[in-house]
Amino acid sequence: MFEKLIDSFEKLCLQIIIEILLVPVTIFKLFQEPRRCYDFSVQEMEKEETERFHDYLSPIKLSVYTSVIISIILMDYSGEHSMISDIKGVTMVEKALFIFLLNNFTAVLFTVILLAYKKEKVNSATFRTLLFSFIYTTVYTYTPVFIGTLSIMFIGETMDIQSYLDHFKPSRSTTGDWTFMIVLLIVLIILLIGMIQLLKALHYILRENFPHHPYVIWFFTLLFFATQFYYITNSI
Repeated sequence: MFEKLIDSFEKLCLQIIIEILLVPVTIFKLFQEPRRCYDFSVQEMEKEETERFHDYLSPIKLSVYTSVIISIILMDYSGEHSMISDIKGVTMVEKALFIFLLNNFTAVLFTVILLAYKKEKVNSATFRTLLFSFIYTTVYTYTPVFIGTLSIMFIGETMDIQSYLDHFKPSRSTTGDWTFMIVLLIVLIILLIGMIQLLKALHYILRENFPHHPYVIWFFTLLFFATQFYYITNSI
């Protein structure tokens, strides 16, 4: 009995370590080529369930390891109260699920809109493929937040960015202040790259689903891009 418990714990630890190592690998692959948001989803959905997502994280797990965990950290680290942190009588797992749904609201919304437009059922394979693809695209908006939060915590600074910008003076700044500003600059650069890759990824997903409707492709591409950009800027 005890040996089985140890074996199970060993497998769990090994799985978590592998998945944590796959986080940067998956993020790099998606940033390197935006088309993979859709191609990965299509390729994996064609495999048996037990054979899926061995070389990189599934979109669900990637979202959990980045946006969900970072959201939970921010609630504790920033000291600010939010709608989620004020919820009483629910477990951490339930809060995490609620955060996941909030962070991926745009992915669910885009999938439902396209399914309605294509007149397909929600429980179809197309739904899962599109949903996975759109969840993957959130990596372009949440990765800068993910990197910025971990970096600022690592250098021992607070998350009050506006306060730093208001009081930052080059002539009287410390090494910590300069480090913070460099981290902020890097995050902004990654965010700019992410916005470009997001636009490419959305356009590719829509082009694969509406190959003969160029106006529909660009309409939904710009609409989804504006919606996702607005959502992320108002949720972080």
